[in-house]
Amino acid sequence: MSNMKYRFKQAFLMALCLFMLVSCSENVKKTPNGMRFKVIRQGDGKLARVGEVVVFDYMLLDSKDSVWTSTFDTYPSAYIIDDSSNLPNENGIVQMLRMLSKGDSVVVTMPVNDFYSKLSRGTRPKFIDPGLRMIYRFRVNDIMTNREYTDYQRDIMKVFYRRQAAKDKRAIDAFLASRNLKADTTENGIRYLITQPGTGANARPGQTVTVNYVGYFLNGQYFDTNMESFAHEAGLYNPIRTYQPMEVTIGQSNVIAGWHEALQYLNKGAKGTFYIPSPLAYGASGMGQVIKPNTVLVFEIEVVDFKESPKTKN
Repeated sequence: MSNMKYRFKQAFLMALCLFMLVSCSENVKKTPNGMRFKVIRQGDGKLARVGEVVVFDYMLLDSKDSVWTSTFDTYPSAYIIDDSSNLPNENGIVQMLRMLSKGDSVVVTMPVNDFYSKLSRGTRPKFIDPGLRMIYRFRVNDIMTNREYTDYQRDIMKVFYRRQAAKDKRAIDAFLASRNLKADTTENGIRYLITQPGTGANARPGQTVTVNYVGYFLNGQYFDTNMESFAHEAGLYNPIRTYQPMEVTIGQSNVIAGWHEALQYLNKGAKGTFYIPSPLAYGASGMGQVIKPNTVLVFEIEVVDFKESPKTKN
C-alpha cells in the first residue's frame, strides 16, 4: 500500500511539473525575427488591423532596477500598424505590437548588447555595464482607429498638461517660498518678479522686442544666455556663436510659448525673472541633452527696446 502511495505521489509530481512547464512555454511567444516575450496578463485577444493604432504604456529598466524611461507617469505611447509587407524591416518590439491585444501585459528581457544592436541599432556605450540585462514591460491600453486616436490624444494631453502644470506650480512655489520671494502670476500660470521697472506701455502681440536673457533651472544651473560676458562667467561660452541682443516678435517668433506671454509683462528698459512651467516651455519632449522632459525653466529677461510692426500701428 505504501509503494502504491509513493508511486501515485511521484506520478502526481511529474504531472504537475509537466503542466507547469507547458503553461510557462504557452506564456512565452516569439516574434517573426526571433525576439521572445512573456505574456504576464492576457487581454481580449483581438489583434490590431492594418491602419489601427496600438496605444500602450511601457517601462524600460535594467537588471540593477534602474529605470531608463517610462510612460506610466506621463502619457501613453502609440504605434500605427503598418502593412505586413514592411514586417521584415521591423524590429522585435514593433513586430510584437502586431501580436498584442487590448489588455495584454508582456515582458521582454535581453542582454544589453542585443538591446543596442537590435533595437537601438547602435553600439553599446563604453560606460554601460556589458553584463546588464534590459527589461521592457509593456501594457496595451487600447486599440483604436486613427480618428479615435486623434481625439484620444487631444484629451489625454490636456489631462497630462494640467497635471504637469500643477506639479510645476508646486515646485516653483516651494522654490520661491524657500527664498522668501513674493511673485505675481500671469494668466497662464507663469510666476514672475519685475526686478527693474521700465518706461512706457508694456509690449503687445505683434511688436518686435529686443532682449537680453539668461536661462537656468530651479537648481541654479545655467543653460543659455545671449550675453557674451555672462556666457564666459557661467561656463557657457561657445566660440562659434554670435552673442548679441535677440529680437522676438510676440506671437510669431519661434520661441517657447512662455516667452510670448512673459514679454507682455515688460516694457522698455524693464527687467524681470520668469518661472515658466514645463508645458509652456519644452514640455514632455525636452530639448536635446541639456533640457530634460518636464523641466521648469527660469529666465531673467531685460527688454532693451521694442518697435511696432506695421500690423500693430494704429
